[in-house]
Amino acid sequence: MSAAAEHVYRVANAGWVHCHGHQAQDVPAWPRLTHTALVVLDLDDVFTDVWRFEGKSEYATALIEKRVRTQGLVEGSAHIIMHRLVKVPGGFQAFFSAVSLDLWQRSSQWAQEQNDHCLVMTTGGLLCNGVDVGQARLLLSQRRLMCFAQSEEGMVFASTQALGSGASAMTSSAQVLVANQSALLSRLGADAVEWGALWSTQPADGEICVSALQGVLGSAPVVMQAAELSLAGERVQTVMPALARDAAGRHALNPFSERVAWRAERWVASITALTAVVGAALVALGAFTSQQADAQRDQGQSQRAQLAAMQQRIQAVSTVQAPQQLLPVADFSRTLDEGARYDPMAFLAVLKASTGSDIRIVRVKLEATQQNQNRARAFRVDGVVAPGASASVTRWVSLMSAAGWTLKAMDPAEQSQGAFSYELVAKAAAPGNVKP
Repeated sequence: MSAAAEHVYRVANAGWVHCHGHQAQDVPAWPRLTHTALVVLDLDDVFTDVWRFEGKSEYATALIEKRVRTQGLVEGSAHIIMHRLVKVPGGFQAFFSAVSLDLWQRSSQWAQEQNDHCLVMTTGGLLCNGVDVGQARLLLSQRRLMCFAQSEEGMVFASTQALGSGASAMTSSAQVLVANQSALLSRLGADAVEWGALWSTQPADGEICVSALQGVLGSAPVVMQAAELSLAGERVQTVMPALARDAAGRHALNPFSERVAWRAERWVASITALTAVVGAALVALGAFTSQQADAQRDQGQSQRAQLAAMQQRIQAVSTVQAPQQLLPVADFSRTLDEGARYDPMAFLAVLKASTGSDIRIVRVKLEATQQNQNRARAFRVDGVVAPGASASVTRWVSLMSAAGWTLKAMDPAEQSQGAFSYELVAKAAAPGNVKP
């Protein structure tokens, strides 16, 4: 499957845009999808940077989360997305993005609720994916120019925002970023520097950026091939579909199993194409075995006739309605089924096993809910996570989901910092759940 064939969604502060083929259109936020999708969070309020720390890299996420929270770089609690981690003398460097915990939880929950594979990532992952030591990449997203480079000394990230809509503002922004990184870029050389329009509706902006780079490099950088999309009468230049497809397997926020499943589906497409080639060769060979094929065709027709008769008998049986006197028994059976799956003692045992020391469960309540116009049951769990331990909530959600429960984030019942609330609905015959 080519990059153009992918369904790619760009999530910006201005709204959601669906890209497919050579078309793009505005869509409502958090849509219900019926196809596989790649979702790129290209938001202005996602904090991205390269930080250096002393000590062991195992504590990188906790150290970054603490500094982000202390400096107030993200509103509320933060979730850290680690794009790249490299060791340097005396410590390590981390290239990361920090998003609000609410946005991360909603994105994860929404992606899990889709009927097909839905992988979510940020522009930071697209920016660094495939950039090796001795290389750099610059991407333009509307009026924001971003640069990522890695050399023997470590990683570098920089970004500028054009303050205005005119060409002069874009020129000033590009020249500032390129001038600040001129020593590194000129040392790498033009052949090692990539430039691309992640999302641009102004062709002149791209020309300005390339011209600024050429002034430092001495020649033009490597320009990434951009797709041209039609969006409400505008022409959009974008490398987002190709970058998202290349980066999804490594930089998506989804669990590892979902990323592997998405990648495996692409392998199936390649295998299918190879199978088609082999099939063509078999067709040629079949010309020499036409008599055997005729015999097999006759046998197949006989089998189809038998299958049709069997389907008619199955259809006749399926239309038989249960006697009226058995309906109370069926209702009683459904009641027993629901009671078994929502056994409070069994649920509390699973909850206790999944809750770590950083989470305190405040309240567990069995409530009646509406599911597809039917009354159903669900557990509501209210809890509080310790400061700086937002990753514990993520781990708890994954463990409860693996134990056979579908989780839906709700407004926290508590007003204290770190409070969270989830509604848990039992999956039918799921692992870890009481068997009906």
